[in-house]
Amino acid sequence: MKLAKIKINNLGVQSVKGRINDFVKNIEFDGKSIYRITFKDLELPAYITKVDTEEPQAMHYCEQNEKGVVCAHLNIIAFICDQCNSTIEKFTIKGTVKEMQDLDTEYSKLNFTNVNRDFGLLELVDEEDETETAPSTNETPTPATALTTKRDWKKGWNAIQNYLVDEGVSTQIVYRIEERRQEIAATVPLHEMMVAPQKPHFPYHGPMLNRALRHVVALNKDLILIGDKGTGKDTLINTIAWILGLPTVLQIGNKDVTKESIMGEPSFRNGESTFDLSLLATAVKDGGIANFAEVNMLVGDVTSILHPLADENQQLPTPIGSIERNKNFIMIGSMNVGSGYSGIRPLNDAFKDRFAILRLPVVQDFEEMLRSKTGLHDSHGLTFLKQVKGAVDKMIQEENQGHAASTVRGYVDAARYFLQIGINKETKVEVIEDYIINKVEDVEEYMAIRDIIRSEAWTDFPISEEEQQFIDGEI
Repeated sequence: MKLAKIKINNLGVQSVKGRINDFVKNIEFDGKSIYRITFKDLELPAYITKVDTEEPQAMHYCEQNEKGVVCAHLNIIAFICDQCNSTIEKFTIKGTVKEMQDLDTEYSKLNFTNVNRDFGLLELVDEEDETETAPSTNETPTPATALTTKRDWKKGWNAIQNYLVDEGVSTQIVYRIEERRQEIAATVPLHEMMVAPQKPHFPYHGPMLNRALRHVVALNKDLILIGDKGTGKDTLINTIAWILGLPTVLQIGNKDVTKESIMGEPSFRNGESTFDLSLLATAVKDGGIANFAEVNMLVGDVTSILHPLADENQQLPTPIGSIERNKNFIMIGSMNVGSGYSGIRPLNDAFKDRFAILRLPVVQDFEEMLRSKTGLHDSHGLTFLKQVKGAVDKMIQEENQGHAASTVRGYVDAARYFLQIGINKETKVEVIEDYIINKVEDVEEYMAIRDIIRSEAWTDFPISEEEQQFIDGEI
């Protein structure tokens, strides 16, 4: 095989930095002097080797190289050499397929070991069943049906890894997630009634995924997610559970939650008094995610019991003694803020100080949000919902009423309805009423919203019988 001295463009080599996953599947080493590189766009592997001299030389086949044209593979191979503190000296010139096949047959007899991690390269795993079923479009996860241990961490991992790469998660964090997922699969059971980890129908998309994973995986930090309705707080929590393979316990914050309900309750069995741990306390003991929805509705003496769980003590006090926090337990609180929510109260500083607090942004591109959350791509349906939202928003801004109809979740449900049932005059009326304006209870406010939607968004919006009675002064 003909080799020639090659001049390396350092700028081209540096352009590969941080992007090697885009081009290379695997890098292997024979333990002595030969690297085998499997490119994503080539059938035959490339080789970097030192033969007779100390000059690193690279051999590969591609159509450009066969024609004597410098190809993109050169920069990638040069980058790999650079990572080994070497500089490529000779490179294949006008090599043929037959020559590369013969070389591959010869070198394939060697004992190669995968060294992807030395180069920041991710690799796919062998899965018995790569198909992972997502829940239905209502995104309601299902509980585990029985205690399960020793799960297969590989199941679904390739899809998770591809998703993480698409979301821009760094290779180092992906490595940590993979290690954590292996540990969780081997040690964290799926208790009955806990929500089993599964892929959300539409996993979270946005910059907060990266930040949340860095806090959770790198620092073992608990989270508080702040965001308006529909900003994806629950979706983010469910996505983290899917990625790590952790079961979830949902704890709703309200005035009825007490210290006792968080810990468990006394019981009497077999003639003896005992104490049954709550699902949350069980997750603390065995591992899992505690999803505290509306955490800012909990009263102060309830949040105080969580202080030692989230600080250096790492324990949950109970009537039968403190429970040591499992290293694979994660506490994530979510909350809405603002004057439009009743029953909320400020969290005390001591509690907040124990968390990383992420404020989830309001989605700016409304149509893109609906597409990503529902899969609806019909431009007519998306534009229609955007116009309805614009009319409701105008009423809120100009008349300070109609706040109950400001519901991102309602528009998401409406888009899903269109996707499943179709888009026509009847379904338009149904989604406007059932998912958006019927959330308004005040009669005058409700009628005003119907009127502004008709004037600003959809002139064919029918006048209902109730609305006609209101117009005629009969109600």
